[in-house]
Amino acid sequence: MGEGCLSYEQVLKHYARPDVLAEIARFSSKRWVAVHCEERGRNGRPLLVRYETGDIPHRRPLTVDSPSDVERILSKLYPLRPRAFYASAALYRRIQSQEDLLDEGNVLAFTPTWDVDNRLEAWEATVETAKAILDFLEKEGISRSVFVKWSGRGAHVHLHQGAFSKELLDRHGPLNVAYAVVEYVSLKIGPKVADISAHHGAETLRVENKMDPQRVFTCPLSLHRELDAVAICISPDDLEDFTPEWIRPEAFRHWGGWDRFEPGEADELALRALEMVGGYPRPYRRRRRKTKRVEDMIMRFLKKNGEG
Repeated sequence: MGEGCLSYEQVLKHYARPDVLAEIARFSSKRWVAVHCEERGRNGRPLLVRYETGDIPHRRPLTVDSPSDVERILSKLYPLRPRAFYASAALYRRIQSQEDLLDEGNVLAFTPTWDVDNRLEAWEATVETAKAILDFLEKEGISRSVFVKWSGRGAHVHLHQGAFSKELLDRHGPLNVAYAVVEYVSLKIGPKVADISAHHGAETLRVENKMDPQRVFTCPLSLHRELDAVAICISPDDLEDFTPEWIRPEAFRHWGGWDRFEPGEADELALRALEMVGGYPRPYRRRRRKTKRVEDMIMRFLKKNGEG
């Protein structure tokens, strides 16, 4: 899979597809959106835009509610060459200001996600690891609320937030529930992951718990920020058939049923996880940025290029 071989015209052609716009918007609803751009900052890393440009004093978080919002962002950020779309693990009641993101009571739910990190060349080990997570969840009675998203070099196993009852989330807190479930399952399958890594010589293989207040994950059908690959969703029933051919931008294969769920089917697992590992181990409130905001740099760049 090529790295950065697509021309920007090809990137825009991908994002002109109605199905791509629709899937990004469907996943992003009620989430805080972020966009990785090809333009790089002073540190040499691609710029990550998380707030509306032209609205710096108020720091309005970036959101997407419809396909037209994706088109608007692509147009507004065009000088920065936007490439990859992300959306938060958290779902919010409202997203109008930075304060909304700092208000724990404004959070509706978190989407528990196991981040299976690896080299693309060792993709078979990634598939086996994702299958191990799904098998464990199935033994816990969870089968209707899960899907796999191939994110580039590795994969994400997502558990739909609707698999938890409102009563459970209200009692224990959405972040505590999501963190505990991901951690508990990761600990339980740890020996299996070690065996898979050894069998395939996949020394970089690991399952990470990245659940935190501002975590974002790649949107379905977004391009990867570096690889010429599409983030596709895979039905658990089809996972064993996956090959990297499925993520090619010119011929990707995507499962649109990723948003199915069974209400409450993960409650028992959540209670067991909370009892064993506890909730999120750090204070919820984010530290405010003390360095110069990346939005300032972005606005200066856009103005220099006649935008903003």
